[in-house]
Amino acid sequence: MDYAHARHAGNAGDVFKHVALLAVLDELKPATYVETHSGDGLYPLGSAGEWGDGIQRLWNLSGGGLVGRYAELVRSFSKTGASRPETYPGSPLLASRFVSRQVLYEIDPQAASVLRKAVPNADVRVEDGLAALQPADFVLIDPPYTQKQEWTDAARAAGRILGTPLLLWYPIKALTRPRALIQELVKQGVHGTAVELHWTPLRLKRDRLNGSGLIFANIPKAAVSAVCASLPDLGPALQTHGEWGSVVIGF
Repeated sequence: MDYAHARHAGNAGDVFKHVALLAVLDELKPATYVETHSGDGLYPLGSAGEWGDGIQRLWNLSGGGLVGRYAELVRSFSKTGASRPETYPGSPLLASRFVSRQVLYEIDPQAASVLRKAVPNADVRVEDGLAALQPADFVLIDPPYTQKQEWTDAARAAGRILGTPLLLWYPIKALTRPRALIQELVKQGVHGTAVELHWTPLRLKRDRLNGSGLIFANIPKAAVSAVCASLPDLGPALQTHGEWGSVVIGF
């Protein structure tokens, strides 16, 4: 694989995805959590990295709101009183606080070995998560999208598990592929809501994400509403050029 979760751990895309994951797990309360691209589970953070424009910007938040609870949860994986994040928990480790059973796909054997240590009670499977995906209580689909084909593969995997509560994450550098993803999901019979957060204007080209989006299918409306309500907190915190935007699409 030419993608390393660790390079991107704690970035703005992770923040948005994990705020949404917290909202979904709060409302759905699934017995089993399934993830297609699970990574290492826990990532040590160096003195600099993409996390500086992500979790670091929310590091001192607290309170009962969704974003504050997310920040408190992530802080619990670093030393008490740390001025910055020392480690960042991946989706499986965050989910382990909410569910008793996890099926975690990770195609990279080395990453899978690390994952087993981070989440010792999980059923870690060294397989292609998109190809192996079956209906479940809840599924997170979050491929790295290093290959164009992954956009189509993600939609087709979602189409094989119609009716399964699903959260599908995707990156945004332009709108062409995200909109094609929605069209492919509809073609596969998937219907739901797409929520996007743009923290860098799309007119600016950069080597990092301009934003990211989440597809909610068969998810409680309260969870989707909670994520939408969090956008005015997340947008100003994560914006990189003094402006941010959001888009909500029902399909």
